[in-house]
Amino acid sequence: MIRITHLRGRAAPSVVELRGARVRIGSAAGNELTLAGEPGVAPRHAELHQEGHGYWLVDLGTPAGTYVNRTRVRRHAIQSGDVVTLAGSGGPQLRLDLPGAPDAEGRVDLETAQRLVQAAVIAAASRDDKTSELIAAKVGDARRRGARANGLLTVGLLLALAGTLLAAVMVYRSQQAAQVLATETGVGKTTVAAPQGSIPTRVYTGREIYEENRGALYVIGYLLPGDRVGGCCTGFAIKPNLIATNSHCVIAYRKAGGSPIVTQNDSGGKVRFKIVASQTHPGYKPDDASADSPDVGLIRIEGKMPRIVTIASDAELRSIGPGDDVFVLGFPGRVMDPISPSATFLQGHLGRTTAFDGQPTSPEKAVLLQHDAVTRGGNSGSPVFNQYGHVIAVHAAHLDDEADAQVGGQKTKIVGSSDFRIAMRIDLLQGVPAP
Repeated sequence: MIRITHLRGRAAPSVVELRGARVRIGSAAGNELTLAGEPGVAPRHAELHQEGHGYWLVDLGTPAGTYVNRTRVRRHAIQSGDVVTLAGSGGPQLRLDLPGAPDAEGRVDLETAQRLVQAAVIAAASRDDKTSELIAAKVGDARRRGARANGLLTVGLLLALAGTLLAAVMVYRSQQAAQVLATETGVGKTTVAAPQGSIPTRVYTGREIYEENRGALYVIGYLLPGDRVGGCCTGFAIKPNLIATNSHCVIAYRKAGGSPIVTQNDSGGKVRFKIVASQTHPGYKPDDASADSPDVGLIRIEGKMPRIVTIASDAELRSIGPGDDVFVLGFPGRVMDPISPSATFLQGHLGRTTAFDGQPTSPEKAVLLQHDAVTRGGNSGSPVFNQYGHVIAVHAAHLDDEADAQVGGQKTKIVGSSDFRIAMRIDLLQGVPAP
């Protein structure tokens, strides 16, 4: 049997289990796994062949190709947990699991782990107890030997007691081992809820994403005496009166003084709103230079903004990973004009998704996104879009590379932009109190 989980496509996030020596995959009717209406999927696209206890994936010579873990294949031995993509990066994506078989890292699924735990406990509890036989043997020997009967009987009883204690210790240790195995494999734990929403099928061009969202973009700034206007960050409308940005941007405009305002992109400075309240994430660490806390915040304005962005669904957020296209729309510091702002559109790719400790984790906890779009200081608070034009993150920071150099006979530092940028996944905003 093989279990197939739809990660992306019309059928996501459903799960099917199929049996048989051959599983045909394609867009035409009659396949064991039919992917009708999926772009790029051939009528007869690929097949799964059972060989022994495993399966082989075979591409049937399709132009768009078949990929396993992002590598194009013609024939591939399936390991439990492999991710198969049909017809390139925009096509449907499937995870293949072989119940009972370990994956590439030697892990087994929950059902198999439960069977292992159950077998260990039963085996420990059913070990042969030789106590009664030992007692009977010693008693019989004592009767035959007459004068030594009492002594041998005493020895037999002591050995019996020791055997009983040993058996009890072995059962206890076996139960402890079974409990450890159950803890490590997740037996008894609450399973993670299935992702909400679906994954879109239409992929947008960068120009389409820009045109659709440029009116939802704002410079976060302040009015100073003498009709001077300053700017510090980017923000974007998620509700008619609510703007998303970074926590450090909220702190920056508060420190700047003056009257806090936001100015709409491409409005010639004519569309401005007064900031009336704001909130940072309660877990944000403003004095920590590392990006290891939720740097997201909310700003409430006076009035009603004309355009808002579309937030990615939970299913989209859990499906993102290295290599995905991303798009950033904001106001880089050197070209930011707080009086009459005009946004810069940037494109890049996701390089890595981690938890705040920088370590790989499960999809629902991978809230720190590394990307390589060439952002600058004023891009803090910029929306990060996926290929479907939905916001998946808030850009938060970039790191610079430094090198020592001699300029005019004096030692100085040359600062160059690195490829390492950090964004905070958009669902972190759920932890920000309403301003």
